[in-house]
Amino acid sequence: MKRIFLMTAVLFFLISCTEQSKTEKGLFQLNHIVEKKADLSDLLDSVEYIALETTDESLLPGLSKLLCVKDNFYASAETEVMKFNSNGRFIGKLSMLGNGPQDYLSINDYDIVLRNNEEEIWIAHQRGISCYSAEDFSFLRLIPLDISVLHFKYVSDGAIIIQTSGDYSFCLCNMEGVLRNEFLPNDPANLSHSMMQFVDSDNGSFCILAGTDEAVHYNESQDCLELLRYIEGIDNVLTRSDNKEYMDKYGYLEYSQKVAQDFVNVVTFRQKGGNNVFFLRSGSGEKMLINRKGNDGWESYDIHPNPSINNDLLEGLNVRYLLTMASCDSDDSFIMSVPANMVAGASVNGKVVDEEDNPIIIKYQLKK
Repeated sequence: MKRIFLMTAVLFFLISCTEQSKTEKGLFQLNHIVEKKADLSDLLDSVEYIALETTDESLLPGLSKLLCVKDNFYASAETEVMKFNSNGRFIGKLSMLGNGPQDYLSINDYDIVLRNNEEEIWIAHQRGISCYSAEDFSFLRLIPLDISVLHFKYVSDGAIIIQTSGDYSFCLCNMEGVLRNEFLPNDPANLSHSMMQFVDSDNGSFCILAGTDEAVHYNESQDCLELLRYIEGIDNVLTRSDNKEYMDKYGYLEYSQKVAQDFVNVVTFRQKGGNNVFFLRSGSGEKMLINRKGNDGWESYDIHPNPSINNDLLEGLNVRYLLTMASCDSDDSFIMSVPANMVAGASVNGKVVDEEDNPIIIKYQLKK
């Protein structure tokens, strides 16, 4: 009897954490959508402009990922991660590119991880994840892995979600680098999954599978990865099976352009302060959908090519830069980065922006 019970429990665990595991109903119901027009100032509240200090040491040749953690800004550019305070003043940078045991070979991804009330900078590269102090940028440890880490998300010391280009798209590991729960076999039609970033939400951390209505989610109670259907209510949203069908029909060189033209692709999702924001892209253009806290409906705004949002906040700024929206961890704010050459000549906090300056950070909340 005990053996039967144990086998049943194991079988339930295996079934509950497979690629077929997904919610029958989308996590987010995109219903009651109303097309709207607005000035940008009508959408955003508590707007701040932060010019990141530009010096020879702090120059960002190309910002690839921006984070806001405890009122500090972190920005990655090529082989370094730079730290600025809440006013944009340059504090210092992590620059440990090399082949030594304390170095990283590249920056595939980075994140700021809070462990034991201390902030750490984690760098993903070809031989694992290297961890450094966010205070003095000193080396702390290497999480050794036999796979190249493309992206990652720290959940706990025993559960770090890894995205990789190996045989499987995802797996879990611990602080010692022990891998488990290989998940979602890589296939040519869905290689673009590796380009997606992790998203924090009220439902935990998940990774949207590039453009589709599915996400990989960490099930904490089962300690495993699972597929989650997170969006419902939009017609013709891209699925993984659509990717596969178009790959078989059009081949590798053409299928990605075809699915971008024929389906609605999810560009990104952000959640903060009870507000939900989706960016969608289709052959007809790009849209931003906003669900405000306490409201069941969604507001829809055209972003491109014919924006229904008038930028009355910063001259020269294309509203498509809303697509760079990221969440702050210390309050209910969002941030976006704007290249200085896009707003050159504008005045930010009493200083005229030069096209060679570091990016301008816009910090804001959504109006209630």
